[in-house]
Amino acid sequence: MPSALAVYYGPPTPAAVAALGAWDMAVVQTTLYTPEQLLALRKGGTRVLGYLSVGEDHALGDRACEPFGEPYHAAVNPAWGSVVVDAAHPQWARTLLARAAASVAHADGLLLDTLDSAESGATLARVRDVRAAFPQATLVANRGFGLLRELAPLLRPHGGGVLFEALSTTHAPAYAAHDAGGLAYTAGQLAEVRRLELPVWALDYADTPRLAAWARARAATLGLGTFVTDRPLCRAGGFP
Repeated sequence: MPSALAVYYGPPTPAAVAALGAWDMAVVQTTLYTPEQLLALRKGGTRVLGYLSVGEDHALGDRACEPFGEPYHAAVNPAWGSVVVDAAHPQWARTLLARAAASVAHADGLLLDTLDSAESGATLARVRDVRAAFPQATLVANRGFGLLRELAPLLRPHGGGVLFEALSTTHAPAYAAHDAGGLAYTAGQLAEVRRLELPVWALDYADTPRLAAWARARAATLGLGTFVTDRPLCRAGGFP
């Protein structure tokens, strides 16, 4: 079973940083942290991954995102208030590498998000750019199941792998367990990831202790742990 992983997108309060230090690996929005905070986590034994959105643009910290305010903006994603990009656009390629550099500074690697949003060939090209620019980084793909065969060689170095978001539960339209079809789908996709011999971590959502416990129990039957949190991913220690 892979090491325990936390995903936290809230502010770097002292309590949050202390909670993250209990995990083997933590995904955070590193540009919100000071270099000293990130160094303290890493010295304590926590591998730190910065967040990087590959297929969508969105606001982060003091960075705004006005829909269609950039030439690479293609369509609005109303579920998150983000914008799907034209991943083949040269300006997005440059922007993504600049954001990757900022996110991985003082960190061990990157979580590659929104891999299912933009055109697959261009998305794969952007991940190849990131791997070439940061050969020593740990890269973890959030889902991206349709690209995993091509992504696998880019993820394997330095302990990278796959984050299986919403393995057993979802937050939309409400916090709930997947139905039978959804559970069969996620079990099948997990088997595909394992056939590629990639490490895999899980992420689930809950708003009650009962749902959180059920998600953890199902993950255990599948041979892995899961980090259970809320929709904004603002629980550094996970759902109790």
